[in-house]
Amino acid sequence: MKIAYQGIPGSNSEAVSVIFAQNQGFIAPEYVPAVHSRGVIEMLRSGQADYGVMATRNLMAGTVGESDNALSALSHRVIDAQWLSIHHCLFAKSADSRFDTIASHIQALGQCRNKLHNRYPECLLREMEDTALAARMLADGTLPETTAVLCRRNAGEMFGLHLVEENMEDDSRNMTEFVLIKAMHLISKTVIVAGLGLIGGSMAKAIKKNTDCRVLGWNRTRATAEKALADGAIDAIAEDADFESCDMLIVGMYPAATEAFLLEKIPKMKRGALAVDLAGVKTRIVESAGMLAREYGVRFTGGHPMQGLAHAGYERSFADLYKGASMILVPSAATLPGDVDELGSFFRSVGFGRITVAGAEVQDHMIAHTSQLAHIVSNSYVKSPVSTNYAGFSGGSYKDMTRIACLDERVWKELFIWNKNALLPEIDDLVHNIMELRDAIEREDYDRLERLLRAGREAKERIDAANPDQPSD
Repeated sequence: MKIAYQGIPGSNSEAVSVIFAQNQGFIAPEYVPAVHSRGVIEMLRSGQADYGVMATRNLMAGTVGESDNALSALSHRVIDAQWLSIHHCLFAKSADSRFDTIASHIQALGQCRNKLHNRYPECLLREMEDTALAARMLADGTLPETTAVLCRRNAGEMFGLHLVEENMEDDSRNMTEFVLIKAMHLISKTVIVAGLGLIGGSMAKAIKKNTDCRVLGWNRTRATAEKALADGAIDAIAEDADFESCDMLIVGMYPAATEAFLLEKIPKMKRGALAVDLAGVKTRIVESAGMLAREYGVRFTGGHPMQGLAHAGYERSFADLYKGASMILVPSAATLPGDVDELGSFFRSVGFGRITVAGAEVQDHMIAHTSQLAHIVSNSYVKSPVSTNYAGFSGGSYKDMTRIACLDERVWKELFIWNKNALLPEIDDLVHNIMELRDAIEREDYDRLERLLRAGREAKERIDAANPDQPSD
């Protein structure tokens, strides 16, 4: 059992690899240093390692871009995830060393940026591939003695360096998430994407670009499918017989059309095939399609890609639309054990940066708040008779508030009505909050208005504090 990790002996990745091995019950694992994330992926792809470990995000510095880029190049399954408290120490070559440069991994430098700036303002910051590697290079003379390094305490001590200062991170709550991954063969070889508008067209292009799957396309207007074929977005136009033999069906249509299409095609699909929809509401589709799919032995899971553009249509689709985006997966009665992990691996391989798993009601309630209510507000706001005269009177807030008013009313009317049980209470809360502000303004009640505005600001601050890796601004 070999575990390749991002870094060298003494790195945080090595430390968390041991924790992963214990969690998984691995017997006598061998830990193999791969220096950087690309090295981990190369070892997994070549079969030199059975598992890989790398950092994915930090509470202070956000997503680890190096790992994100590396993970997008491999179809993989996330076996385990672990948050590790990170404490950086500053080491010099000896007690007498004077340094003008501080070297470490870019994430470590970012996590200590304020303290470094305040305490060592004259020092240059030098990016390295790994914290422990920086320590080793200082010890063996590869780095000049005028360099200090940031690394784990055990790494600096391992290489015989002098401890200058410890706990250099700007926030004592500094934590990094690491993942244990395993390479996977692509879960499907022939994929049909039905509905080749912005969402489905971009999905087809992303699969074609990032995997070795054979991609077939189907569209109600055949001319669109022919255009996709001519563009190289698909390998062929799907015919009726292809639905009986495909390994995976992805449906990207309006909600009502999605449900009807799934109910028509699922009984014709082979047993064990996968079906996923991309509609923005899930409860009704997951219930109806899930029950039917279970009856016919088709593995169906709801999906919702959290990405789009103000204007739809195949002509605006592109392969990198989903790069770094979140994909919501909603299990149904026809989702088998392991399906969510496999689908998560598949969608990561086509560019998604985050996989969120939720029940249908939770997804619909959250989307009512984070997406649908925002479109309601924008649609209402832009109808003011003074809006057309905004030029020269906006510092950016008008643009932010009105951008998503450019919606496709044909699809959004279905999304709103199909999700009314979750959306109406959100609208009621919004109206109540607005009326409180209106009342305070009408009465010229400065104290009450200040309290209401403060409550909003504090709510935003709590939201951002609870989501440090994905701020909402």
